[in-house]
Amino acid sequence: MLRLTEQLAQNIVNKMMDVIPYNVNIMNSQGIIIGSGDARRIGKIHEGAVKAIALKKLISIHEDRGDAKPGVNMPIYFKNEIMGVIGISGDPDIVSQFAAIVNVTAELLINQEYIFIEERSKEQLKEEILYQWVFLNEAYEESFIKRAASIGIDLTVPRRAVVVSSKNSKKINIDRLKSYINDNEYVIRINPQDVVLFLKEDKRLNYRIKEIHKSFFENAIIGVGTEQKIMAKCVQEALRGIDIIKKLNVPMDLVEYSNIISIDALSNISYKEKYFNIIKNLQEEGKGPELVKTLLSFIKHNGEMNSVANDLHIHRNSLNYRMQKIQDITGKNPKNFMDLLELFTALVVFNVNN
Repeated sequence: MLRLTEQLAQNIVNKMMDVIPYNVNIMNSQGIIIGSGDARRIGKIHEGAVKAIALKKLISIHEDRGDAKPGVNMPIYFKNEIMGVIGISGDPDIVSQFAAIVNVTAELLINQEYIFIEERSKEQLKEEILYQWVFLNEAYEESFIKRAASIGIDLTVPRRAVVVSSKNSKKINIDRLKSYINDNEYVIRINPQDVVLFLKEDKRLNYRIKEIHKSFFENAIIGVGTEQKIMAKCVQEALRGIDIIKKLNVPMDLVEYSNIISIDALSNISYKEKYFNIIKNLQEEGKGPELVKTLLSFIKHNGEMNSVANDLHIHRNSLNYRMQKIQDITGKNPKNFMDLLELFTALVVFNVNN
């Protein structure tokens, strides 16, 4: 049951005293004054309030009785139970005309507070469930399904996880993201950099993801997982896709995990040390990252030498020299398909696992 707190009581007192020219007191269910226009009376027992609680009706006091001053005192009801008393100090014959409106207003304010607390609790529970949903990497237990259903989340609706990850220290605007979701779709921030969206799997999904990308690509990378019954797996795929793109320094703002599964597989290949050392030697013997950047550009531009030279801002002869150096150090010719495959694998293993 909602408890009548000192803060809530004083807020009600302040609102009442803005509209009536008399002192107002609020007492808790034990008759102790917890809110008053006269701060000196807070903490004292009000005999009129105690009597109003016992008799469950309005009590008028016509003369001073210790800490009870002349006035009227009315029980405050919440869900048919007395939770406190509100009193107006003054001549009972005069202040009683304010009694009904003051009492109704107090109960209305208490109900508003209750609704606010309920909504806040519901939002906290929703956030807790969404957070669990993001990381729960196993079949959902019946208790979890019921808890989600209690706040309107149907876990059986097919959905896709989309991660919006900031490119810098600036947080993703979650309120902007909420404008892109529909009924039965959800958004949650899982860390300062990443926000997860649970979007319904339908014909318009790809179009909607592209719309989100259009709006956020300048400051964020969008990762999309594959369709999964366990949403945590879909979230992990989206995050993995973003991680791979960042580590390989690929200029992409929208990455679907389904398009880079093969790259992820390469990063987990056996004999990692062999491939790791290829790039390590290229860095050490090339005296810096120059040759690695050249190899990356060669792959990015599908071996088009003029495009590679333009990308690196070097002369074609300088590019030819670098390509020969890569072959001399690694023993692999980038212009040979099988050798290039090994070099690409080495780049993936080195960057993703380094």
